[in-house]
Amino acid sequence: MLDALRIIVKNGALVLFVVLQIFCFYWIVKYNQRQGQVFFYSTQVYSNSLYSQYHSILSYFNLRQKNDSIVSENKFLLKKSFSQSKILNIDSSFTLQDSNMYEVIPAAVINNSLSRRNNTLTLNKGALDGVSSGMGVITPFGVVGIVTDVSDHFSLILSLLHSKSRISCRIPHNGFIGTLVWDGKDPKILQLEEIQRYAEIRLGDSIVTSGYSIIFPQNILLGKVKSFTVEPGAFTYTIQVEPTQSFFTLDQVYIINHPYKSEKDMIEKQSEKYE
Repeated sequence: MLDALRIIVKNGALVLFVVLQIFCFYWIVKYNQRQGQVFFYSTQVYSNSLYSQYHSILSYFNLRQKNDSIVSENKFLLKKSFSQSKILNIDSSFTLQDSNMYEVIPAAVINNSLSRRNNTLTLNKGALDGVSSGMGVITPFGVVGIVTDVSDHFSLILSLLHSKSRISCRIPHNGFIGTLVWDGKDPKILQLEEIQRYAEIRLGDSIVTSGYSIIFPQNILLGKVKSFTVEPGAFTYTIQVEPTQSFFTLDQVYIINHPYKSEKDMIEKQSEKYE
């Protein structure tokens, strides 16, 4: 208290000047309508600006919460879409058997290669989150790849942009089955193989999962036909496909798993003894 008084006494002239200035400013604003309006307008402008900055800062710190909410909503919508005859906006006359049984695990991409012949991704979910090798990885826009290796907290994904990636797929409007691969050149173009030359192909045709592999449900979107040709003497088309999921912008993905996948793999492996 005494220290405060000493400061006031020592700087008495300055304190008195400040107090008088405050009173003068108050009287000018209070008893002059024009100056009062200017003061009111200015305070509104500055207060709105401060509120906007405060709201922006608050929104920034709430981004994680909002993102988690969006991820949970997308997970619910994906599981719901698996139980319907339309998946990812693709019309289908095929029946989805047991597709509503797929489990969905949200994950974030923490590493993604694009410039190699054999590209992979790393996700922030692993065995402790229920992830195991052989599970499919998708986004709301299409297929990303398949889980190959898993540790407790991370998983490695064989991307569609990999020389060993082979996805069984189908052209919905004509029912022809083929295999989607990558030639290692342009990461924005995939190749559809094994489509006979007498099949009707159209630019923009959707390419979807066939459902032959239980890794992915039927009708998950893979891409659109960008171009197609038939080489002289060839029995199949050369088809270029543009993936609907850009691998340059991968961030949030969803790992999917069918609970009967291991059983299906085991029974199909028995066919080897008849070869």
